[in-house]
Amino acid sequence: MTPRPMTPRPPPWHPPDQTGPTLDRVREALAARRARESPRTPDLRPAAVLVALCPGPHGLEVLLTRRSHEVADHQGQVAFPGGAVDPGDRDSLAAALREAREEVGLPPDRAQVLGRLDDFPTITGFLVTPWVVQVPSFEGVLPATGEVDAVFPFPLVWLADDRHVLRVPWRPGGVPMEVLFIPYGEFLIWGATARILWQFWEVVR
Repeated sequence: MTPRPMTPRPPPWHPPDQTGPTLDRVREALAARRARESPRTPDLRPAAVLVALCPGPHGLEVLLTRRSHEVADHQGQVAFPGGAVDPGDRDSLAAALREAREEVGLPPDRAQVLGRLDDFPTITGFLVTPWVVQVPSFEGVLPATGEVDAVFPFPLVWLADDRHVLRVPWRPGGVPMEVLFIPYGEFLIWGATARILWQFWEVVR
């Protein structure tokens, strides 16, 4: 199957008057807080994702992917570039950069690190470390492996409209919580990706 090029940005919508946070705002916000680092436990496998930012027509955009139906887990789900930390990776940042290169062809030397977000444990047994980076453009980025069938830029300011974030109550094991769903054109962002995206928005808005 021929890989799809990057999905055009964005679906028809009327962006709010604001353009969302700037790169300077992102740097300041991340520098002003200490990211929560969760202790490593045998039941959680270390993983890392790349929150790659680039200026777009409606402010900063985040690079997102959609997993193909050829993978064993999370078929069709929207995700950040990233994956499990391998024994050969120097650290979680190296893992996120490696995965981004393998999945969407993003060269590590194009990524300027801005900071990181809180570690995020997932119900699928991973402890995810999100790294925020700036890249000069998303030019040339496209699905580079059978694990990914779409790559698209997501404008952060989409989250400024509360109607774009759906909150569904859930009680796993009797513990009340919310599941976030963020519809965006043909894509539906939910799960850990939606949680990390929303935390990032709350930090930098």
